[in-house]
Amino acid sequence: MNGAIHRPGRVQINAWAGDAPNADDLPARTPFAQVEQGRRGATWLVSAVPADLRDWRHPDVGWGLVLPEDETLPAAARAAADDAPEPIRRLLASRPGSPVLRWKPELGQNYLRRYYPDGRAQDLSIAAPRPGTGEGRMPRYLLIFASPRAIPWAVQYALNMATFVGRLDLEGAALESYVDALIADWSGHRCQPRAPVVWSTDHGQDDITWLMARAVAGDVWRKIEADADLSGRVRLKDAAATRAGLAGALADRAPGLVVTTSHGMTGPLSDAAALKAQLGMPVDANHEPLRLEDLAAWEPSGAIWYAHACCSAGSDERSRYEKLLPADGPVGRTLNGVAAAAGATVAPLPRALLGSASPLRAFVGHVEPTFDWTLRDPATKQVLTHVLSEALYDALYRPDRRTPIGFALRGVFDEAGAFYGAWQDAIEGIDKGQPGMRDWALYRQLVAMDRQTLVVIGDPTVSLPPLS
Repeated sequence: MNGAIHRPGRVQINAWAGDAPNADDLPARTPFAQVEQGRRGATWLVSAVPADLRDWRHPDVGWGLVLPEDETLPAAARAAADDAPEPIRRLLASRPGSPVLRWKPELGQNYLRRYYPDGRAQDLSIAAPRPGTGEGRMPRYLLIFASPRAIPWAVQYALNMATFVGRLDLEGAALESYVDALIADWSGHRCQPRAPVVWSTDHGQDDITWLMARAVAGDVWRKIEADADLSGRVRLKDAAATRAGLAGALADRAPGLVVTTSHGMTGPLSDAAALKAQLGMPVDANHEPLRLEDLAAWEPSGAIWYAHACCSAGSDERSRYEKLLPADGPVGRTLNGVAAAAGATVAPLPRALLGSASPLRAFVGHVEPTFDWTLRDPATKQVLTHVLSEALYDALYRPDRRTPIGFALRGVFDEAGAFYGAWQDAIEGIDKGQPGMRDWALYRQLVAMDRQTLVVIGDPTVSLPPLS
């Protein structure tokens, strides 16, 4: 909560030296040092063998369901998700002990409300959750079942910083198909983890696609190409990165992992219906957006797709960059136009693929754009995308244990937190009149926002099938 807190005049610590309690007056001025913040408590306060965070079934890790608040229901019914569609209730029953959490606008980006079968309710911190499924805890893995109009993207962004979160916005047969596959862990669906597809457009060195093709797709491909186990791999780039080429590779190889880098379709701004129908679609080497009908011959069969493109995951009713860039400039007009035309929505590509008869496991993409400025350090020019290749190759292809996509992406959100901290340092530099700090503040804020607004569409516990 914001506002005044109780401030004692004297404080005491739980340390005994044999003569008297350790107590002291609380100083009027504090330095707000952060050095000690990241340290763990004494070992006797924690389990001798911490839970593996990849094990979402462990009670100290856990999985939970996030639903919009429904104040017409009794608290016990809210705890049981009685208002959720039958497939979601079936998913909850298949994961016994998993709590249901609720969100409403009054909770902002600060809390989720947890209801208990006995009628009690408790607001749990989003920023500093106590992980697990026990009372007073929030699971590490959370599935938001709601459109971004009902539970805003901003809530998912906030949850990204401390939990492993995904979103599902399907209904009817599409929802039933996805839940059936999720409960069965895609049994009978035959994507090939040994056959990843990497597709990257390149419109020349003056275009951001040139940088993405090297810093994102190229970095992932270097690791995939060096792995002899991934013998079915293929990369389509430059002139070969066409709609037809991508569709053909997907149908021929049935890949377990798909990585695409390109522009995302954000037009025409003058036709809202057309814009929404192709929002975020990868734009190919010929500047043609992928169409859903191009993929008619492909069954996703449990693949995971990472799409580095503007609006590949969806759009919002207002861009988070709205006040950082001129509203009348090209970027401002595009972002404001998309927000006005499409509003808060999940893009058509992930919706279609997750709701197909043989559904995708998860789609990872952006709601906001990526800037070329934010892909590398402005002083050294070093690219800052290694966390993506670590997530998409090092984590997903770990041989010791299958890695959930939510956990695999944790480094991206750790980086967001680091850049938010560096942004605060730059703000302090502005206050001190240090030269260049306004530029550093803007850069660091943009990088942090870029990382934080990467989202998972689908359940965050899904992982690639084992190579064996």
